[in-house]
This record gives sequence, structure tokens and C-alpha cells, in this order.
Amino acid sequence: MLYKILADIIVVIHFAWILFMLVGFTLTLVGFWWRRFFDWWLFRALHLCGIAYVGLLAVLSRYCHLTILENTLRAGYDSELRYPGSFIIHYIEKLVYPDVNPLIILIPTVIIAVFTAVVFIIKPPTKIRRMLKWR
Repeated sequence: MLYKILADIIVVIHFAWILFMLVGFTLTLVGFWWRRFFDWWLFRALHLCGIAYVGLLAVLSRYCHLTILENTLRAGYDSELRYPGSFIIHYIEKLVYPDVNPLIILIPTVIIAVFTAVVFIIKPPTKIRRMLKWR
């Protein structure tokens, strides 16, 4: 039962990661035209690293490490349980693992990664821009 609970927690974390990537992209879009709105350097740096990682996994056709961990944990609990998942996890899993052609996920992911990197280079956060001027 512990494996099932841990796997469900991983699904929630995975969903939060996806939300972080999508919210970060939305804020990057808004911040491209309105710098003061989105000048949080740490958030932007973490989002850039995260989306670059996600884009790289997508291009290399690799599974996310959260997916691998969840699958490993799910294999560790009894598959004979009457209710193999909770109500909420059931629906979150449908959002995290949609049943669509992989290109529908791959192409937007790569576009978002490239756009985020370009915006970070063109309009870096003020703190990072100041650090680069000192060198």
C-alpha cells in the first residue's frame, strides 16, 4: 500500500511540474512585452532549466524520470487491489498522461523551450543583466 501512496504522490508532483512549465510559459509571454510584470530572476532561471530539460527529453524520446519512478512504484504494489487508484489521481493521470499522438506533445514542448530560451537571452531578468555587466 505504501508503494501505491508514493506513486500517487509522484503523479501529483508530476502534475504540479507540468503546471509550473505552463504557467512559466504564460508568464514568459506576458513578460516579453511587460518586463516589470515578470522580472523574477530565480523563477525564470528555474523555468528555463526545467523547460530545457523537458524539451531535451522530448527530442530524445525519453521518459521523464517522474514517469519512470511512478511506474516502478506502481509495479511494487499489489495489482489485485479492488481500487487501484484514487478518484483524484485517476483524473490527474489523464491530464499528465493523455492518450494522444506523441507529436502533439513534442512539437509544442520544443517550441516552448526554444521560445523561453530566446526570451531569456533577449530580455534577461534585471538581476542577471546587472551581474553580466559587471564582468
